[in-house]
Amino acid sequence: MALDCWAMVTFLFVFQVTAADLPVPTPAQVRYQSTDFVALIHFNMGTFAHNGDPCCDKSNWDVVAPYATGKTSDPATFDPEKLNTTQWMESVAALGANIAVLTAKHGCGFALWPTNSTFPDGSPYGYNVGMPGAAVQKDVLRSFVDSAKNAGIGYGFYYSIMKNFYLCHNFFGNNSCKQEVLPRQRNVTNDDYLHVARQQVTELWTQYGNLTRIWVDSGLGGLGNLMGELQPQAAGTPQNPINWCGTESGHPSRDVGPEDVWNMGPGYFGDPNASTWTPKFCDPQLFREHIWFWEPNLEVRNLSEMIPIYHDIVGRGMVMELAFSIDRDGLVEESHALVYRQLGNWVRNCYGSPLAVTSGTGIVFTLTLQAGQIFDRIQIQENIVLGQRVRNYTLEQSLENGWKPLVTASAIGRKRIHVLESVIEVLGETHLRLRIEHATQSPQISQFAVFSPCKKAAELQDLKVFI
Repeated sequence: MALDCWAMVTFLFVFQVTAADLPVPTPAQVRYQSTDFVALIHFNMGTFAHNGDPCCDKSNWDVVAPYATGKTSDPATFDPEKLNTTQWMESVAALGANIAVLTAKHGCGFALWPTNSTFPDGSPYGYNVGMPGAAVQKDVLRSFVDSAKNAGIGYGFYYSIMKNFYLCHNFFGNNSCKQEVLPRQRNVTNDDYLHVARQQVTELWTQYGNLTRIWVDSGLGGLGNLMGELQPQAAGTPQNPINWCGTESGHPSRDVGPEDVWNMGPGYFGDPNASTWTPKFCDPQLFREHIWFWEPNLEVRNLSEMIPIYHDIVGRGMVMELAFSIDRDGLVEESHALVYRQLGNWVRNCYGSPLAVTSGTGIVFTLTLQAGQIFDRIQIQENIVLGQRVRNYTLEQSLENGWKPLVTASAIGRKRIHVLESVIEVLGETHLRLRIEHATQSPQISQFAVFSPCKKAAELQDLKVFI
């Protein structure tokens, strides 16, 4: 009874913050946060040259470098003879991602669509699919979009605004041709560069329908207003911001810090007192090395390596934008596809059937477990459409003489997974309780669930459901 009285005091405190003070997501942000995974598809001239940023440089631009298939200055070098974007979507769906983002233009400057952009003198852009001499004469972006639509997957484009080796712009947006201009490079002014970029992003944002996600890398180049005007429903615009977690390793707790992650405010961890809704995402590679674009003879992470990455990103309320490195045939390599299937199946198997689950409005939620059941993980989700209201909470297990705290934390948001240090066996009927100690408004919990231990990755390798 004493606990219930204390809870009522806390509940009254909830309403000291008005609805107008609590940031809530836009529809675009809700759509973005509706998935654990986004497929971040790397496929461009870098696939046929070498990984890096910007992938093209003096060592491979006008020569056939040892690691390359041709001169990266030559559009004919981009030559995926078995290109099949529908095959890509099979792996995207198997992973459980419902958004896919493709590198429309990366650091080399090569465009995956037959761009009509021109320089101020009227000459064509001249480094893209569909142009005379290019090996690929079709619009790769159109194929990608059509395949995504057929699979029921949202889609978007990545465009590197600052870096374009073809146009003599380095990673920082500075001129890289002050000492030497290589054959087929165009040494343009900053004004001419932005003139071309504005045409290209206008094509991307007007010719392919409503995008779910936009990624303009290395700044916005003054194009933020245009982005919002042409694609107001897309996440990643100034009107619908999202924020990077601070590392590409897949281990943000190790590299950035283990603090709780908030959906409000900028920065790697957000700010519970901020006035803007800003979801967080992490973008790990599938390769064990820090490699984005496909290269031969590289090893991919296995399921055992991906499971802790899932918990460190998705389990802390963020979206995982997992790399897809399309190979030189234009396909998801089978060794990669296997891991996507295994990871997707593991998530569905592990978190698809809770031992007990509840939801609703309030500050105390209780689950009942029976003798013989075992558990080691708890998943909580807020109804983020109404904002992130919870500020502190405790998870507890009932004992004969009271309640034993299992976890104390602060942020819940879109999803929070707590994997306990040891498996707990239920000897008699027992209860698990989510007790919310502080919230800005009446908490709206869309899921409070407890799960049995997941099968270890090594135990799953031979099961057909996981391959």
